[in-house]
Amino acid sequence: MVRSNKGRLAQWASLALLGAFVLHPAIAGAGQIVATNTVVMNDKFHTKSEWGDKLVLPSEGKITRVMDGTYGFDIKTEAGVQVASFLDPQQAIGLSLPAGTYLIEPYVCKLHRHHHIEVTASY
Repeated sequence: MVRSNKGRLAQWASLALLGAFVLHPAIAGAGQIVATNTVVMNDKFHTKSEWGDKLVLPSEGKITRVMDGTYGFDIKTEAGVQVASFLDPQQAIGLSLPAGTYLIEPYVCKLHRHHHIEVTASY
């Protein structure tokens, strides 16, 4: 059977389109995760309250957005090993992290005893 050039062009276009869907990160299963942490210090009672969500990367990821964290923050492993430290939260954007679970800990200044950090990563 002899195919026309239109038939071959349509076949190649279909394959190219299929390849674009398979290779596009949003379609190929890439994801995004948001980790948060809030710390409230009470000097009168010498207490510290902390809550938030861990940064859980199922595969290698990259930080794409940081919100708040005015005085900076640390990224630590679950074992407490410091992975990175930032005084300017925006410097964290672009940081690559291997798969794993991380804690995001905002710095708390002496005057303002309540701080929040939100970190978004894609993987």
